[in-house]
Amino acid sequence: MLRRALGILSVFVAALHAADLPEPRLDTVFPPGGKTGSEVEVAITGANIDGMNAMHFTHAGITAVAKDKRFIVKIAPGVPAGIYDARVSGPLGVSSPRAFVVGTLPESVKAKPHSAIESAVDLAPDTVFNGAATAATADYFRFGAKRNQRVIIECAGIEIDSRIKSVISVLDPAGRELATSRIGGVLDFTAPVEGPFLVKLHDLTFAGGPEHFYRLAIRTGPRIDYVLPSSAEPGKRAKFTLHGRNLPDGGKLEVEIDVPAKGDSRVDGLSSPAAAVVDGFSYRHGDANPVFISFATAPVVAERASGEEPRKVTPPCEITGQFFPAGDVDRFAFDAKKGEVWRIEVFSHRLGVATNPFLLVQRDAADVQEVYASATNVGGQKFSTLSNDPAWRFEVKEDGAYRVTVRDLSGGARSDPRSIYRLSIRKEVADFRLVALVEPALEKKDDRAATPRTPLLRAGGTIAVKVLALRQDGFAGDIDLLAEGLPPGVSFAPAKITAGKSEGVLLLSVVEKPAAWTGGIRIVGKSGDLVHEARGGVVRWPVVDFNLDGVQARLSRDIALAVCATEETPIRIDATEAKPGEIVLKVTRTAGFKEALKLSANIAGVKEVDVAPTAATATASVGKLPAGEHTIYFSAQTKGKFRGKDVVTTIYSTPIKIVVPPKP
Repeated sequence: MLRRALGILSVFVAALHAADLPEPRLDTVFPPGGKTGSEVEVAITGANIDGMNAMHFTHAGITAVAKDKRFIVKIAPGVPAGIYDARVSGPLGVSSPRAFVVGTLPESVKAKPHSAIESAVDLAPDTVFNGAATAATADYFRFGAKRNQRVIIECAGIEIDSRIKSVISVLDPAGRELATSRIGGVLDFTAPVEGPFLVKLHDLTFAGGPEHFYRLAIRTGPRIDYVLPSSAEPGKRAKFTLHGRNLPDGGKLEVEIDVPAKGDSRVDGLSSPAAAVVDGFSYRHGDANPVFISFATAPVVAERASGEEPRKVTPPCEITGQFFPAGDVDRFAFDAKKGEVWRIEVFSHRLGVATNPFLLVQRDAADVQEVYASATNVGGQKFSTLSNDPAWRFEVKEDGAYRVTVRDLSGGARSDPRSIYRLSIRKEVADFRLVALVEPALEKKDDRAATPRTPLLRAGGTIAVKVLALRQDGFAGDIDLLAEGLPPGVSFAPAKITAGKSEGVLLLSVVEKPAAWTGGIRIVGKSGDLVHEARGGVVRWPVVDFNLDGVQARLSRDIALAVCATEETPIRIDATEAKPGEIVLKVTRTAGFKEALKLSANIAGVKEVDVAPTAATATASVGKLPAGEHTIYFSAQTKGKFRGKDVVTTIYSTPIKIVVPPKP
């Protein structure tokens, strides 16, 4: 009841909150996937998607053609199984992304109601069913199994951008419950007798509708749960043990893999914002599900069973292990000399595992440091980069034998072998990773809304892309930002994330009469010899108030840009230098935007500029700036009417470079 009341309040607040300029938003693609080598007809829902006539995927082997407000998606035979991003585009831009799954099993799509046992859908083993949860009830399925046969029931939900929080149960033909997973995901069922059996599927709160889509699979083949070691040094051949269900040798399989030298973040991998610092690759064995293997930061060694003496290791090294069984505590010993500096860090929560790791460093029997999760969050509540993983810079004060203890603070009652971790003890390597997302740099203090967005340039306009820097191992230098792969008519102003800061703004501008364009671009950060391409960042679903509903944010598999040639930007502000110390701002408005403007500069030392409703120009005084080159731009929030609706939007001027000579 409380959840429903909060939902009503959110709708009421949304009605009072003027929207930003309309942009295409893709909510659902149904079915949300298809078999490799097949053709699938999909329907879409969303906001501002009328006239969408093209569909784009993050693999060239997945293509689509429009057909009567739907799309016929063709998946080439060579497309690897995995999760990709889909977008739709048209004259008014390109949408936010939505996950699209490529699988290897035959697929079916919901064709009739099946919210009662009598109307249960018959599912053959090793098939996938695409459906959407029914509100206030459950969906039912019927499958056959032999006595003692192991069946893996999988329901994909949040990992494919669905709102569903699935509950899966297996019932006997009379409707009696035999097994249940209340956290969705995977249900491992061994048939006590020869079937048939029933699967009951519903949302945790019995919500339903098109946004609660799912992919339900009944598998008799292998499923990989985790891999040990969970990491490997890039560019080397390494041995791994695959652990899972329906695998030989008690659920294990030994393999050798040529680990790639460079990771690929476009397929599967990890999607949480904090995982932007994790590099690795997706591995698939036969028809089993893909698994992610991360790149190690040092030579890899395995943990030793809990309860024994601490395992002696020699840094730099990386230990891969498990918080298993329940209450597991692992200890490792190493020698260190005075003056050495080591980075001690756990990777677990960032690997997609629901853990809360803890580190304890000791010398002899004395505690040196307890290390808990970092409180650093460079993305705020709209794109939280928080994780539970601890990290510590260990400056050795005296020679001696040291011990590192790791455990899961929330693992006392949980006994899950999938709770893997990496413990890195290494020399510091100052570095950074970047995430680019569209979010106004100028926000009201009480603005708690978040929405899926994609860079969209209207004719003559300038937009801002926020770039977050996740700094590693004490890296504190400047990061120069640039854009690559831009279409004709679009330019960027070189920008910088200044030393010690965690974010910067990259401005993209387009000419007054551009050609329409949709495609992927690259945003790159450089600092000395370090060069990194930014990952994309998106919000899965709109949130009016993040204090009422948590924001679901993830990494995207591309950074898309659209240029709209049919609409002009509502307010254009061109900056030119009239004379040293002064910037002239030329203001061009459309009919719906006549408010006075208060323009703020991106750097200190430039005063705010007031622009009257009828003024076509304004002058900014640069004031006293330090010697050197300065890229200056102005921004403001303003209200107006666009396509007949009230909107509140952030506008940006074109940037201008000012050179301040050194004092004589």
